[in-house]
Amino acid sequence: MPTNTIIAIPPSYTPTQGLETDTIISYLNYLNSRGATKVMTTAGTSQFNLLTVDEIHKLNSVVAHCVERDKILGIPPLPTLEAVEFVKKAKEYTDGDTHLMALYPDRYYSDELIKQHMNALREHTERPLYLHGMFMRSGYGGMWNYKSNVMAELFEEGCIRGIKEEHQELKKSYDFIRGLPRALDIIVAGGSMRRHQYLHSAGANSFLAGIGNLFPEIEVGYCGAIDNLKPTQAYLDLEAKLFDVFMRNGWHQSLRIALNIMNLTCVRDRQPWPIRKESTVNEIQKVIKEIINEK
Repeated sequence: MPTNTIIAIPPSYTPTQGLETDTIISYLNYLNSRGATKVMTTAGTSQFNLLTVDEIHKLNSVVAHCVERDKILGIPPLPTLEAVEFVKKAKEYTDGDTHLMALYPDRYYSDELIKQHMNALREHTERPLYLHGMFMRSGYGGMWNYKSNVMAELFEEGCIRGIKEEHQELKKSYDFIRGLPRALDIIVAGGSMRRHQYLHSAGANSFLAGIGNLFPEIEVGYCGAIDNLKPTQAYLDLEAKLFDVFMRNGWHQSLRIALNIMNLTCVRDRQPWPIRKESTVNEIQKVIKEIINEK
């Protein structure tokens, strides 16, 4: 399976904090022009917690209509019956290049409950789902991470096509991925190219974009280098330079500021959200200029 970068799409807002789509459309066109091959809407970057269900449909619809190639559109963490209604509504804008991605809405109590939720959604989709494999609170205390056998069963039953993997511990993530079917589309998140670099040998074939949100050609180049057994260090060095600044200032906040600096999207934020401090904006602007000069 070829290596892929998947670019998550953030929302932008009007002066009155409504959902603004004009710059989202221009951003998607920018990604298309820079060689991006796959995009996604997802709970974190796409701010599902700050959007209404209708707004999530609107964002998904914009992405679906602006991107001709593969896209993965998120389903918010809703109760099963409401999630089914969301899936039915999504048929209005999904096509043959679209997969929906489900995020389990509650604490972990059993594998069977997760499989029941996923299968209920699958009954109303033409194509298998993706599962947002984010760790969750356990109903018995502590945190719970997805297990390989749950994913394998859902894949073998035709319920899922792939996963967005977000295990809390990198070493355990490696073991988790090793236990998955090789034909499963495995998108690792929370580290982009550097995470993929470590988990590639375990079976990860895709990763959620980092620097690729701003410069898709960098991650597209990395994917080509991996697939053609060529050096990747130059791409990782650029990513590390960006991450040093972005992680220190908060990834999602930094991404939104950077997209605005580059006149791409994220003109405004919806509250509650951190105020864009001048010192932070200047630091992000500086590293963007450095990367433009080096790439």
